[in-house]
Amino acid sequence: MSSFSRLFAIIASIGIGAICVSGQDLGSSNKLFGGAKPTTTAKPKTVKKTTPKKKVTIAKTAAPKPKPAKPKTTKPVTKPGSNTTAVKPKTTPKTTGGNSGPKTFEVRPSKPAEREVPVTAASNRLYESLIQEGNTARDDRNYAAAETAYQRARAIKPKDSRAVYGLGNLYSDQQRWEEAETAYRTALQIDPKESITHVALSYVLTQPLSAPNLSDRYEEAEKLARTAIQLAPRNQLAFDQLGVSMELRGLIGAETENAYRRAIELDPSFAPAYAHLGRLLRRRGLTKESAAAYQNAIQRSTDVATMILVADVMQSEQRYAESERLLRKAVEGDPKNPSALLLLGRAYIAQGNFVEAESILRRSLGVSANSFMPNSLLGSLYTRQGRFEQAESALLQAVRSVPLSEKRRLSQQFEAVGDGYLKTGRRISAQRSYMQAISLDGENPALALKLNRSQGG
Repeated sequence: MSSFSRLFAIIASIGIGAICVSGQDLGSSNKLFGGAKPTTTAKPKTVKKTTPKKKVTIAKTAAPKPKPAKPKTTKPVTKPGSNTTAVKPKTTPKTTGGNSGPKTFEVRPSKPAEREVPVTAASNRLYESLIQEGNTARDDRNYAAAETAYQRARAIKPKDSRAVYGLGNLYSDQQRWEEAETAYRTALQIDPKESITHVALSYVLTQPLSAPNLSDRYEEAEKLARTAIQLAPRNQLAFDQLGVSMELRGLIGAETENAYRRAIELDPSFAPAYAHLGRLLRRRGLTKESAAAYQNAIQRSTDVATMILVADVMQSEQRYAESERLLRKAVEGDPKNPSALLLLGRAYIAQGNFVEAESILRRSLGVSANSFMPNSLLGSLYTRQGRFEQAESALLQAVRSVPLSEKRRLSQQFEAVGDGYLKTGRRISAQRSYMQAISLDGENPALALKLNRSQGG
């Protein structure tokens, strides 16, 4: 479900085991964070829209009327390094024995920002027009057009955080978590006092990525949620995300429960908080109370975004049949919603309904053709069915957009395909798959051995 919407998008690996990993998902879908940054603290620019009480979404940025500006302004002064994206400082993560791989979660650097255009009435109008264009394209699931619009807007006003915040939402919709993290960090660097951006970055950091420093990421996510609460003490999203980050850190006591209950107190219609509370209570053995909380979540899931969020929490507890019912409704209401399609595909795979899973995942690719997650899930699905050529083809598509954090997992998927080829005596095909696996994870010694065996060694 996306939960916030916050919890969770889904990382898939080989087979159902990895598919059962819980996370959080935020969908464009779920628009919890809006189209572009909902407000900015900079003096000129936006008019804040309030969030409708009964929706689990945050309204898109309004396009305010620009103030008249002098035709010319002095040349803006940019600080050294202002054309790069802020990234999390590299730290040595706490790891458990046997954990190998990069010592930090790396994110792709942004392209250098273009020289800021002097702000005039015309450029102001163009900027607001592009923000609206990006929001509309995102709503229509035209992600390429939305990204182009936001990037153009960003070039006009590099010091206005709304465009880069909109990019973060766009990337989150497509589960492009590393790029979303980069964008949200940049938005926070521009405007460090915006509560919802803290919540959005916290949400991304609680995704179930294959990163070696998850404990550090969850700890930072908790700090971001606490900061968001300081900035906006009545933000139910912030309290819910605080509970999520603490729960992921293994803290399942009264403080985590109180965070979820506070979110519910602030907005009794906020279904995701009920679902998270239900999961927490089940982990503590309070099955009756958990069932009641889940029932409250289901009853309050009256819109697509909320259905996705609640379904995702259910899937984190392997309650796939229950999540399927909500997700079917979500897809009926929003047939091109990428999060709904992906989660429904995962629910079908978990229940062994491979025909429906393949159909729904292909629909997901129709929305975002080069998306990593649908191709990765299709690769796993075909491997389980012994359709190794199709699995290899899907995984090769996944390579085109694989995030750094998922390279090892994708390598394992190619390894599984190679194993399948080798068992059926197709050595040349097995060699090809093993070589692809090695290109993604050259530190796995077992791959070299398997490649040698496939070559007759």
